Amino acid sequence: MDATTGSGESARWFVVTDDAPRATIEVAIRSALTVQRDRLARLEVDIVSDADWPAEVSSAVERAERRLAASPRNDVSLALDPRVDEDFEIAVALAPFSIGCTGTNAHGELIWDANDTGTSAAFALTPAEEDAVRLAINGAGGNADQLVSLVEYRLSRRALSYAVVGGTTPADEQWQPPDGWRAYEHTVRLGSGTDLWDAASSAVLSWGIKTRSGFAVDPPLEAGRSARPGERYWLIARIGPSRVREPVQIITTVSTCNRAALTYGTLEGHPVSGEEAFIVHRDDDGHVSLTLRSLTRAGRGVWRGLFPLILIAQRVYRRRYLRALRPGKQ
Repeated sequence: MDATTGSGESARWFVVTDDAPRATIEVAIRSALTVQRDRLARLEVDIVSDADWPAEVSSAVERAERRLAASPRNDVSLALDPRVDEDFEIAVALAPFSIGCTGTNAHGELIWDANDTGTSAAFALTPAEEDAVRLAINGAGGNADQLVSLVEYRLSRRALSYAVVGGTTPADEQWQPPDGWRAYEHTVRLGSGTDLWDAASSAVLSWGIKTRSGFAVDPPLEAGRSARPGERYWLIARIGPSRVREPVQIITTVSTCNRAALTYGTLEGHPVSGEEAFIVHRDDDGHVSLTLRSLTRAGRGVWRGLFPLILIAQRVYRRRYLRALRPGKQ
């Protein structure tokens, strides 16, 4: 759910985690509104709260109610112009406590939203705006890590969809697959030399095999950073005109002088159930190889009936994986 600002700058949607304290939610709502002010063209604030309005916002409530009484709309929602200081002050004061507030840009697109008395808040933030909101949360004594991308939030609510977690054992040279799974293992020689090892081991730990095989990774990794166990991603495959979004979690990473590996497992909603490991290793003579391991079962729901077609697509992608780290492949 990324967005683009009028200047072409990318903006991502962020939410506050469910366990964030009330004070953090209030700071996030107000600071996001403040940093987005220049991009906002219209605000709508419901002059209704599920609880009593706090005393510190009583003046703003009175001004809003007078404005609302004079409006011909006969509605609980007050339209405000963020370019007008008084309007903006009312919005900033009431937003954390109103049952519903929205902010749209000049194109009528929603970019700021705070509903249900602050328990559901989302903001489309540019990188600079994100930094400013995080700084405001930390400055108020909160934890900026509780501002998370909407992608991460949606992934966080999914469970792993298989039981043999860690079953590909990427740290082990010899593999004994668990019973009852469609197991696959194949190794190809990539070449030799320190430069090849450095490039291949770095790529395998940063989703390079997937991205070089036609997948997109969301959220994307920052340049130079490796994926970490516990992190969750959408792997996005393009199949003809369609895109299939696959929710996954990093299970294990291995990083030694002669072995680098990344293992990910499927989350609920993935087309299949199981685990896949990409393992780069080198022997005492400096020869570098890539090993693929996977454990697969049919997914649930509509995906179960499509399992034979998914297996065909899986074979196609495996061929791409085995070529992804060859010298000259970017």
